Amino acid sequence: MRVTYVSKGGTGPAYEIEADRHGSYTIRCEGRVVKRVTAVSSYVGRPVWGSKKLQLAAIEEAKAAIEAHHALEH
Repeated sequence: MRVTYVSKGGTGPAYEIEADRHGSYTIRCEGRVVKRVTAVSSYVGRPVWGSKKLQLAAIEEAKAAIEAHHALEH
């Protein structure tokens, strides 16, 4: 799933967040990779095909990382 997220309540730069159903995500700004997180590949109870819940959690985690980055800048 890909979403566009604008930081600072809509006044900051636009980021593209791409998350998969296993919880991995990539954050891009102007086509450049800013951050990439890979989910743990094997654990007890891991859904074989992933889940929507993991995907949405990854997107929320990416948004929090963007906001934390902007909080450190100021």
